[in-house]
Amino acid sequence: MNNYSFYTTEYISGVMSLRTPQKESLNRLENIINNIDFTKQMNLQETLLKINKLYPTCTDFERDFASLTFALATGVGKTRLMGAFIAYLYTNYNIRNFFVVAPNTTIYEKLKLDLSYPSNPKYVFKGLGCFSQLPNVITDDDYRNKAINLYLSDINIYIYNISKFDKENTKMKSVSEYWGQSFYQELSKLDDLVLIMDESHNYRAKKGWEALNDLNPLLGLELTATPFVKSGSKQIPFKNVVYEYSLAQAIEDGYVRTPYALTRADIDFYNFGDEQLDKLMISDGIAHHEYIKQKLLIYAKNNNKRIVKPFVLIVCKNIEHAQWIEKYITSSDFKNGYYVNKVITIHSKNTKIETDENLKKLLDVEKTDNPIEIVIHVNSLKEGWDVNNLYTIIPLRTATSKILREQMIGRGLRLPYGERTGDKEIDAVVLTAHDKFKDILEEAQKGDSIFNAKNIIKAEDLNKPKEQITQPNLNFKNDVDKLKKSLGFDKSNKSVENMYNNIRDKINDHIEKYNAKPLSKQEKNSLVQNVITNVEKKDLGETFFENKEPLMAFANNVIDKVYKETVEKYIPIPHIKVAENGVQDYKFTDFDLNLDEFNHTPIENTILIQNLKDAKDTSYISGQSINFEGYNPKKELVSLLREKPEIDYETVSDLLFKLITQVYQHYTNNYGELNTKNIIMMYKRDIADKIYNQMMKHFSCNTGFIEEAVSYVSNYNLKQTYVYSYTHDLYDNYKENIKSILFNGINKGVFSTAKFDSYPELLFARIIENDATVKNWLRPANKEFNITYNNGKRYIPDFVVETTELCYLVEIKGEDKINNPDVIAKRNRAVTYCEVASNWAKANNYKTWKHLFIPANDVQPNIRFEHLAKRFLCDTITK
Repeated sequence: MNNYSFYTTEYISGVMSLRTPQKESLNRLENIINNIDFTKQMNLQETLLKINKLYPTCTDFERDFASLTFALATGVGKTRLMGAFIAYLYTNYNIRNFFVVAPNTTIYEKLKLDLSYPSNPKYVFKGLGCFSQLPNVITDDDYRNKAINLYLSDINIYIYNISKFDKENTKMKSVSEYWGQSFYQELSKLDDLVLIMDESHNYRAKKGWEALNDLNPLLGLELTATPFVKSGSKQIPFKNVVYEYSLAQAIEDGYVRTPYALTRADIDFYNFGDEQLDKLMISDGIAHHEYIKQKLLIYAKNNNKRIVKPFVLIVCKNIEHAQWIEKYITSSDFKNGYYVNKVITIHSKNTKIETDENLKKLLDVEKTDNPIEIVIHVNSLKEGWDVNNLYTIIPLRTATSKILREQMIGRGLRLPYGERTGDKEIDAVVLTAHDKFKDILEEAQKGDSIFNAKNIIKAEDLNKPKEQITQPNLNFKNDVDKLKKSLGFDKSNKSVENMYNNIRDKINDHIEKYNAKPLSKQEKNSLVQNVITNVEKKDLGETFFENKEPLMAFANNVIDKVYKETVEKYIPIPHIKVAENGVQDYKFTDFDLNLDEFNHTPIENTILIQNLKDAKDTSYISGQSINFEGYNPKKELVSLLREKPEIDYETVSDLLFKLITQVYQHYTNNYGELNTKNIIMMYKRDIADKIYNQMMKHFSCNTGFIEEAVSYVSNYNLKQTYVYSYTHDLYDNYKENIKSILFNGINKGVFSTAKFDSYPELLFARIIENDATVKNWLRPANKEFNITYNNGKRYIPDFVVETTELCYLVEIKGEDKINNPDVIAKRNRAVTYCEVASNWAKANNYKTWKHLFIPANDVQPNIRFEHLAKRFLCDTITK
């Protein structure tokens, strides 16, 4: 047995960052194994009864060995869970042989990558240190290599496509001179072979069923998102499910993207012919694709994230249909030939060369250098294709049932950044549903669907997103108009405006590059010459020379003014450097025990007499009561808990006695004091472990001595690229869909335009825009500050407000979130930031910083900023 006692399910879940459904699956496996005879000689009927008592949905193993199904929704992470199962069984039960079954080539290739290569971003054993050497992964025809010894490796993982062994004449079942029998037979003799079946609904037919039974495994672990088999038109559910986590739940919990249906308003698609409807659905689907492609580019740029290249999946009725669609899309008439060489078609009649080439492109479709933007297929990619950049699905003459629609949507549910971004469109997958829209809507209204009745996109509204880069809020209109008038230019002549914009952009570039270092004389002359040359070549041409002198004078004068006003407009942002000195501080936060799991009962005073030769010969007699005189149950539990490495008795004694007293009182209330001593004497280690496990959920590590100091000051503010649908003046009476609006008409903002996430934020912007004490205000970019909290999460304040005396870091928060732990953590970091920045500012002639934490309901049009600043000043850390 390996010495990995600390590899509990809790530890494995933490190290592997398992999601809640993955963690629950692992816990259920542990619970089952702890309650059964976990050997190859187990009595299957008795084992089934025990498991059924724990999890009533498991009524039949449906195989000749104990087999358990974990039904997790697509996109939740079944392969990662597979790795957790392997790690748990290896470290806790010394299981060294795992046979992983794939239903097809696509999944087989994926599993080889995920289980074999640590350099693969999706390697399932990342973070685990339990393997002294990498697992010995055996695939393809490796078993024919005489160098393989199944008994010398620490751990063996066999990965095979079911087609390798579900027929009698396969190589795996042929006798090997080296083995003296077949490799298949050799595996079946292993006492610790655990069978892991990916997409296990594929192995319910007779041949697959028999092939898996013949492997004679110790245990079967089945993973699937669809725990049912087809029988005619019926769906028959699995009988061995021990845990099910539905797609609807995964969507609600935010582990996957949200499905949307795309349609057209006011059109009766019944009047369309098949070809006409195909073309309309393709046109609308491609419009969405091009829309989301631009959205993803802008999101990546604004958030300093990797670029996600989206693609479209078109599902066709048959091979001829797919070939016609490919010809239509790759023609020069469709989008001017843009999609030539950007399409692959997958179907059963592809030649081997086509199949291999397309499979490689298919597996690499997430890579930005892969040219493919459209995948056409005929029912070949229902499962196992784990991509995270499928954003648009176009089912042509298919998707005739709810199940088929959900299977298609399942291909596009994975989150490209591993978590939701907060942007509704980036966190969505879209099904073009013109002719099936009515069915989807009815399902959504019944509540029996992964679609929500509100999640509808109209193709007519799919305009290309508008974008604008923020510019410093400068007003040189009078200077421009004055020069145009003196030169006799009419309003349509934009040469002076273009020259001013060119000057503004180049000065901005200089300020950002050199952190507001003043222009040298040489740099200024070079800039003037560059601007003047640009005007001559692009705007005025031959008329330039007669206007050269006043244009040169304007450029020289405006450069100085633009530089000065731009620097004055920016709000200097101190950047904090965090240095860790000293030891780390480990601590437990106060909490009350969940007493539900403390369910021990007193041991009866019964004596067992056992015949040592005949195990069936047992008898019981009554014994005297155990004498508990002098026994201190609380002290016993303290002694056991003090052995735990994380528990320092001197610092945590108050919490220890509180929790032990809660347990003691719990048993005393139920069984009396004498029986409580009985329980603790008999189960003290288990009770201590249960207390310890709950304590570890409230355990944190903080750096003992943190030195924070200002490392540098950014004397400019970061520009942002805003994506918007419409523009409105800051004071327009507008409340709907705030996030999609770009607001202009701003005077005191660092930039002349801004977007807001809520109506209270818009109201607050109006308040500070009108307040006489406010000099400048800013909606900070994502990387404006380097304030982090909770293990590296970045804190982005809602506003920065500069007055004549101070700078304020402002957070506007809804009342329902004020006591959220994440919000409290951000608030504490903001207070610390302001304290560090202010200490530095006092010594370096900058303005000091304060943090305002304002409840959204207190932001009202008639409230002055000065009042909000006094009332909601936050300068203490919340414990």
